[in-house]
Amino acid sequence: MAIYWRLRTYLATKHGIYTVAKFQKTITKATGVIVSVQNLRKYLNKKPKLIPLKTIELFCTALNCELSCFCEVKPILPNKIPNKLTKLSFHNTPLKNRVTKSFPDPNHYE
Repeated sequence: MAIYWRLRTYLATKHGIYTVAKFQKTITKATGVIVSVQNLRKYLNKKPKLIPLKTIELFCTALNCELSCFCEVKPILPNKIPNKLTKLSFHNTPLKNRVTKSFPDPNHYE
């Protein structure tokens, strides 16, 4: 999936918000929830790898918008899909990382 994250651009063009502090004040004023400056900076500077739904809800409530205003998810174009798919399983685990010993025999315990 191709994910397009445009929160910084959306804030600047639609709301005139250019700083993290101003964005924090907007969220706090609209929702009563204080989000740390560090977390907001992460969301503004680059596409997040993980974002809680509660945070998305705060952003959308504070900005009176929908998720699609600043985040878009599109399928990958067919020519960009890798030819060989890897299956995550025991057989793909390197030999040195595999657990090769069997379960200990309970009769050997004292």
